[in-house]
Formats: sequence, structure tokens, C-alpha cells
Amino acid sequence: MSAGPLSPYRSPEHRRRAVRDVASAAGGEVVPYGQSVEGEALEAVRVPSSRGASRRVLCSANIHGPEWIGCEVALALLQTAADAGSPAAALLHHAELWVVPCLNPDGYRRTFERQGVGPLVHLRTNAHGVDLNRNYPLPGGARRHRLPGSGSTTPGDTTYVGPAPLSEPETAALDRLCAEQGFWASTNLHSFMGTMIPAHVDDRPCFRHYARLCRAMADAQPRHRYRRLAARVLDTFTGEQEDHQHHVHDTWAVCIEVFPVLASYRQHWRPPSTFWRFNPHDPGPWIDNDLPGVIAWLRAALDSPRPSELRAQASA
Repeated sequence: MSAGPLSPYRSPEHRRRAVRDVASAAGGEVVPYGQSVEGEALEAVRVPSSRGASRRVLCSANIHGPEWIGCEVALALLQTAADAGSPAAALLHHAELWVVPCLNPDGYRRTFERQGVGPLVHLRTNAHGVDLNRNYPLPGGARRHRLPGSGSTTPGDTTYVGPAPLSEPETAALDRLCAEQGFWASTNLHSFMGTMIPAHVDDRPCFRHYARLCRAMADAQPRHRYRRLAARVLDTFTGEQEDHQHHVHDTWAVCIEVFPVLASYRQHWRPPSTFWRFNPHDPGPWIDNDLPGVIAWLRAALDSPRPSELRAQASA
């Protein structure tokens, strides 16, 4: 049931079964919210609040094909939500939990079929060759700067932004889900930088508050504490998911890069495949390290006003 040469990670079929198993164990339901380019169901798991809380939080992962460690952390969040007394179960006292373990199932399957071997551009994107984390619209008035990684308008490039914002069924479907559910907070799991990258904001109240939220996550990480990567002036908009969630859906949103660069290079100076640059051979220690931080970040965000409310309070 594992992914053969990519073991101990899961094959696409095993991942889908695991989603159903953990959803059932946690008392949740699988909610289809769209289809990928190749027709695979895009699925979220909804776990109701144990105390009827109306706020909703989202944990999503694997927007890039080979970044499977994020999917494992997301599944672990659901698994621990079934354990009474766990931090994840305590989170359900305050909010309804939504989890999307795999935002890019076509990229996941392509990575599996190629056994994680090949140029990053062949594994990272969706079936149209679009980097889904560059396909979100920029906030009003913003423009894309020509900086490395900020997104390319050239098809075939690793960070190709697509023909238009939200042109891809995967991003358009998640945008609809966010609009419908009004998530209070969102953690988007990637790899392999070992950092927290909150939504890019240039207003001082939200910038400072993101620093507090990231500090709450770092304080909860038992072994390796991630640093925040953010700047009010030097940062730029690139069409990323967390920026769109913050500026359009009024959500506290952060990209969490699981598995630090140094740990990746300690594992392999020259990895046998692209896959093993992005994923640890043993996901367990990184799940144990990062899951408490993810929960702490969401919990701290739930204790906060909405970003728009915070700005209004600061200007009053």
C-alpha cells in the first residue's frame, strides 16, 4: 500500500483510502469540492466542532506534486483529532476543522508514476504545467516583479503562472471553497525550507500580528523551531495561496515549509531523485515536530480578530 521506491509514503490510492479512514475515525465527512485537470476529485475533510463553534479553520497541503511530507502532516492532524485530550481535539472546541491533504492530485500521481525522478518542472505543476501556487490573482493594485521564484509567464517554466489568474480548476475550486466557508485561519503545508511564510502585508497591525502568530507556532515546536520569513517592504506578491486568502477572504494565512533545507542536505548531499530532496526518509520526527506548531498557529489565530477587524481597531 506504500509507494514502492517512495516508501514509507503513500501511493495515490492509499492516500485516498487514508483520507476516508481518518475522516471516519475523527467523526468527519469527505467533501468533494471540485475536480482536477485530469478529472480526479478534489476532496476536503470536514470535522465539526465538538462544541458547536461557528468559526472554521483550514489546513491544506501538497499544492506542489512532490511535496508529500505536507500531506502526511495534514493526515496526522486528522488522525490526532480523533484522540480525546489531544491538542487537535482541543482545537475542535473552538472551530470546525477542514483539511485538504492534497491540493494537486494530478501532480501527486505524476510524481508517483515517475517514482519521484525528473526535473522539478515535470513534478511540481498541475497537468497543464501551471504552478498552482503562482496562479492566484494579485491583490488590487499589485504587480508582479521580475524576481527569482516570483512567477513566470513562459509556459514550460517551473513557476509558470498560467494563462490567467484562477485559470486552473484546482485553484478555482479552492477559491470557491474559501469563499463559501469563510475560514478564519489557514495553514498551507509545503516543503523543504523549514520556515513560516505568512501572507505578505504592508500594514503594520497585520504585519506585527503575523509575527505573534508565527511565534506561537515556533514556541510549540518541540525540537526544531522554524523562523518567520517576511518583510513589509522587500517582499512581493507572486500569486500565492496565502496572499489570496488574506487579502480576498480575510483569513489569517501562512505557508509552512516542513523539513528544513539543512536537514534535507544532511539526508542527501546529492539525492537519488527530486522527490528525496523534498521529503525526509522518516516523516515521523517532522510530523511530531510540526503538528503541534500547526495546531498552535490555528489556535492563536482563532483568538484574534479578523485581519480587517484588526486594521479597523488600529485606525480607530
